[in-house]
Amino acid sequence: MMRSSVLFCLVVSFAMFGFGLSLQCYSCPNGLSNDCQVKQQCNQDEDSCIKLTSGENTYTQCIRLADCDFMTLAVRYSLADFQFSCCGSELCNGQEKSAFQKFKDFFG
Repeated sequence: MMRSSVLFCLVVSFAMFGFGLSLQCYSCPNGLSNDCQVKQQCNQDEDSCIKLTSGENTYTQCIRLADCDFMTLAVRYSLADFQFSCCGSELCNGQEKSAFQKFKDFFG
């Protein structure tokens, strides 16, 4: 009986904490901005951020890691030629920062 009570408490705790944690990504899915500043809370099933570039256009948004493959993205975006990267940390699909900017962000 004691073991099942402890197990129940653990399951409830993990469920409660799991619902509150969602990834945040930059989101400019129309491809019109190379320096997207719009932030989006990802849905529960979206566990990655994507940054996809085709010519002058850069598309950013939340995505499922399972959908981060060339064939799926080619169908979704209907683009002939593109490069993409997927990542799983907060706001990881933004503009690349210079070493100086990273240093400045770290030390304030």
